[in-house]
Amino acid sequence: MIFSSLNQVNCFLLFLFCGIILGLISQIFFTLTLKKYQKIYLKIIFDTIFYAFFSIIFCFLINFFNFGQYSFALILSYVLGYIWIKNIDKNLIVFLETKWYNIINKFTTHLKLRHKDRHGRKQKKS
Repeated sequence: MIFSSLNQVNCFLLFLFCGIILGLISQIFFTLTLKKYQKIYLKIIFDTIFYAFFSIIFCFLINFFNFGQYSFALILSYVLGYIWIKNIDKNLIVFLETKWYNIINKFTTHLKLRHKDRHGRKQKKS
């Protein structure tokens, strides 16, 4: 790279972000293939396919953004992003699930009260 010091932070953050994106893709991939319920040889095949894809994407990113120069910081940021999203995805899903539950519960309660106010009152006879 011509001016490697100018682009280090950008490349580090870019590789971190790509690791996070691939971590999310891996969660979807492993969920769709139902990795927990498969036999050992199928798990090995799916892991091999995914991690080969993971490595190919890294090689593409190195060639495209860092002009083919290998840097330990970039592989570290790529793997860090992947591990980071793998560790926090369960907490994120639980947080979003409770947040959506509270929003939907509040909305339906509001609709029930509104419906009760309109139709629940008895008409006065004149």
